[in-house]
Amino acid sequence: MKRLTFLLGLTLAFFLLAGHAAAQARDQVKVTFKTATSKSFVQTLSTTFRARIIKQESSLTYLFEVPALKSRDQYAELFASLPSVASTDPVPLYKIADHIQPQAVHVQPLPNAPGAPYSDGSRPVGDPAAYMPQELLVKFKAGVSADDIRFLNQTYGASQLSRISGIDVYRLRLPKNLGVEEAMALYGQSELVEYAEPNYTMGLPQPPTDPAADAGTAPPLPGGTAAITPIPLDGGGQMLVYFKPGTGNENVQRFHQIFGTREVKKQSFYAYRVQLPAGLNPAVAARIFKLYPHTSNVQRLYS
Repeated sequence: MKRLTFLLGLTLAFFLLAGHAAAQARDQVKVTFKTATSKSFVQTLSTTFRARIIKQESSLTYLFEVPALKSRDQYAELFASLPSVASTDPVPLYKIADHIQPQAVHVQPLPNAPGAPYSDGSRPVGDPAAYMPQELLVKFKAGVSADDIRFLNQTYGASQLSRISGIDVYRLRLPKNLGVEEAMALYGQSELVEYAEPNYTMGLPQPPTDPAADAGTAPPLPGGTAAITPIPLDGGGQMLVYFKPGTGNENVQRFHQIFGTREVKKQSFYAYRVQLPAGLNPAVAARIFKLYPHTSNVQRLYS
């Protein structure tokens, strides 16, 4: 009887210890660094991200404790994305959305019968009713500064109504003495401009109203209504990183050292345009950069 009690107690203790170890493992990430990584750099990572080193298992393998309010998946992704790291356990989760290329669409009305409206109520190209009066959409070339854009708009008397994010197109209000077609020609000949076009107005095709129509068939697009062109959005591997007010240059440089980024341009006092290292997914970068304690925001760039 005593032997049975002893075995039961031993079994219970084993399961309690195993349960404690499993719970502890959920807050740990094992990281193996590349050969050239120094111990002082590993300590810098530990201090920066508040991930305590629990154990050094070999010269390049460390067991880190995930800090409170952070998840193991977050830190597995963080460490796995660093250029100094060879592998992590666990490996980061694969997110399908990270590998879907963002796109915009360019909708261009096509000619129909001269002077005749489309069956959806919109108008042919060249007809002033086909686009918004006194408005122009302008796409400037990459690298054109805000001052250059402002100067060009002032030259032609145009004012900015809005900026379409994603495709980075400017919606401009033209002065009363400048027509849309004339403005297209003026902006189109500028070395700063990639293209200029009217702000087209279009209607969607109406669904059939005949009860006898096949409900399972989508209404056809009116002939010659529009050409829809998908436009891949690629920021060229660059992002905007905003640091918290008061962040010193040493912490900005440490950011580049840790993530392998390179400063392209200082956009404002605390905002930097950075080049991502080869192989770093922009969606992943947006998440892991926010774990750096001195960043306030991260913005993906599209072109």
